Amino acid sequence: MKNFVLLLTFILSLQLSYAQHPTCDGTRYLDTVFTTVDTFIGVQFGINTTIAGASDTLLMDIYQPQGDLATNRPLIILAFGGSFILGERQDLGELCYNYARQGYVAATIDYRLYDGPLFPIPDSTVIADEVMKAVSDMKASIRFFREDAATSNLYKIDSNIIFIGGGSAGAVTADHVAYLDPNDNIPAYVQTAINNNGGFHGNTTTNIQYSTEVSGVLNFSGGLQRAGWINSGEAPLFSAHDDGDGIVPYEQGYATAGPFDLIYMEGSKIMHDSALVANVQSQLITVPNSTGHVSYQSAGSPFRDSVFLGSSQFMHDIICPTITSFEPIASENNPYTALAYPNPSQGDMYIQVSELPSNYALTAFDQTGRLVYQKENINQQETVLYQQDFAAGLYFVRIQFEDTTIPPITTKVIFQK
Repeated sequence: MKNFVLLLTFILSLQLSYAQHPTCDGTRYLDTVFTTVDTFIGVQFGINTTIAGASDTLLMDIYQPQGDLATNRPLIILAFGGSFILGERQDLGELCYNYARQGYVAATIDYRLYDGPLFPIPDSTVIADEVMKAVSDMKASIRFFREDAATSNLYKIDSNIIFIGGGSAGAVTADHVAYLDPNDNIPAYVQTAINNNGGFHGNTTTNIQYSTEVSGVLNFSGGLQRAGWINSGEAPLFSAHDDGDGIVPYEQGYATAGPFDLIYMEGSKIMHDSALVANVQSQLITVPNSTGHVSYQSAGSPFRDSVFLGSSQFMHDIICPTITSFEPIASENNPYTALAYPNPSQGDMYIQVSELPSNYALTAFDQTGRLVYQKENINQQETVLYQQDFAAGLYFVRIQFEDTTIPPITTKVIFQK
């Protein structure tokens, strides 16, 4: 215990590893700080040809906080779901609106949908081509904003902080934008699809002098063809997924459209595990015992607020880092992780361990290293920290398994009143 308190004191004495963004004020990017939002509807960012040969003009809707005095805001680009066959950018308008009220600029984009024959069912080669078309389109949307920031600066984004994400097929698109690159072990048919769609830059726009690197990924029930494509140094990952999802697998299997298998995918759980092995920051919220697909975005879901606030906290900690050490990171000798949500919390908070290799004790320390909470012999993956037991502030939560061969897990949490 003494060593742990000394470690806390040492960490708190360190200078920040990353400079905070000038817009950070303790509430922006976490809370709703703007009451109204301005929108730019139907902004064209590209044009390209569909699988069936049709010309598709690609538009986006852009949401930004009304009356915002900041001139370099983080950007979120989101893509809708629908098995690459259905859906429209307006499906994510509410989510963009809510992020904009927190201080982000948020955009929901078009991408080319599959318009070829549905019978016979498209095989993996065709689906890979469709995914690469969507990837090309999302990369074009990233370059659109970076070009604007370097020229007219209409949208006043910080081109160094761009998050991408989406739901279902939109998340699959964002995952491949972030993690598929020339150094990966790519199956031949996927490489053919990449080559046929302009290579790794894509062919939706020609302004390839602008980077498509991103600061983080919001993976709402998506997946990668190969989770091993996540490599050290790549973008941090935030995921949410139903553990019994029958459309995009939580672990691995075939993504489906109705009764039909489309293409092999490795879902959020495998991506999360692969990210941790690669020392890439990753957080995963699992909706347990659920066969739904993106069920947590439904109005009545008890996970709706947790996922939204968790994603906000994830991005906030990248934009406004405070302490860089106390993150739930697995190492070679500790494959287990923990997640606190919602974090920060204005009510009770849930602590979820990835697996339960043995019972464990949970302790919490305040910023001075004082022990303020202790619970022992916990025998379930999820436990509750009740708000009434904590004053407002930042705490360090430590999980120590009874199996002493497993190193403890430590992370930071924030209670707000």
